Amino acid sequence: MEYKEIIQSALQALRTNILRTSLTMLGIIIGIMSVILIYSIGQGAVAFITNELTSFGTDYFQINPGGSQISTFAGSETLTFDDLDAIRNDASLTNIKSIAPIAMASVPVSSNGEEDELLTYGITHEALDILRPEVIEGEFITQEQEQSSERVVVLGSKVSETFFGENSTVVGETIKINNRTFRVTGIVDSSSALAGGFINNAIYIPINVVINDILGEERLQEIDISVYDQNSINQTIKDVEDLLRDRHDLKEEDENDFQISSAKDILSTVQTITGLLTAMIVAISGISLVVGGVGVMNIMLVSVTERTKEIGLLKAIGAKQKDILAQFLIEAVVMTLIGGVIGITLGTLGAFIVSLALTIPFVLSVPAILIAVGVSSLVGIIFGLYPARRASRLSPIDALRYE
Repeated sequence: MEYKEIIQSALQALRTNILRTSLTMLGIIIGIMSVILIYSIGQGAVAFITNELTSFGTDYFQINPGGSQISTFAGSETLTFDDLDAIRNDASLTNIKSIAPIAMASVPVSSNGEEDELLTYGITHEALDILRPEVIEGEFITQEQEQSSERVVVLGSKVSETFFGENSTVVGETIKINNRTFRVTGIVDSSSALAGGFINNAIYIPINVVINDILGEERLQEIDISVYDQNSINQTIKDVEDLLRDRHDLKEEDENDFQISSAKDILSTVQTITGLLTAMIVAISGISLVVGGVGVMNIMLVSVTERTKEIGLLKAIGAKQKDILAQFLIEAVVMTLIGGVIGITLGTLGAFIVSLALTIPFVLSVPAILIAVGVSSLVGIIFGLYPARRASRLSPIDALRYE
């Protein structure tokens, strides 16, 4: 028999039992679809976070007080203005571009009959270079306003809408913060999904005003530091860490009483977590492929039994053992390949729909598709080999007599 005839015969056999063939392919379809879908969504999430962090800036790192998140929010006092001055005045830290201290407090804010509890950032003018908000009206906090402790405030765009409505000119208006009157000098906004969450919903005033009028004590919740050379940021972080450890009289065995983190650290963590989750789910999806492969083998064994007389007839008219083997093996491979193509199509479509719903980049990996096709073919060969060999070894006389 020619291979063209073998392939046509295999396809005809699959069409004859279309329902059984479809049900057999279901496990393959689900497995391949899951692999494509999960891999695409995972890579899209990583791409989204990478883009967000890049737009927000990966050339800076931040220092927070306390050795854990719990102590940070509990009001730890391990980060001071003296620490800030020590970093700013250290001549060996040549890679540092800007330093922005931040003091935070949650305070009551009211204006135009509206009142809310808002996060207030006490900042300096350097924060504009590091946080990179877009000033959409007025101006950001200036160095002169810091030095004079002027009661001025810059509003996040959402805060401005809450108190003054949309499309309103608010520069020059007044707003009460912690029962003290402040003059609005600007509005800032961020389109970033990550940064916009806090930039657009907070207010910003000179840091000395927060220290003197709200907190009543000199302590910092954050120091943001930008660098000239991103490639050397890890060394700069190490140098700053050594400086602070020395200032805080920490021994070699002592843990830091402060935290240092960078956007690159966050990105690396996200990529690691996403990679582990993707690998785990792909492994689970692999179980579906194995189940689908077992289904292929079972159905092919049933097919061999049902077509015993056909096999005997083919052998009687001259079909060789390798021809029978090829026919049944091709049936198994074609079945799994069709299932693989359907799975790839559904997985790609599903990933595209999810990317639209979650507003993340649509990432389709060609290597992942090629692997999926290869795996589906391999499943067909492995699980179709035993039934095909069994069919090819049938005696033509016994096969023709089979009832």
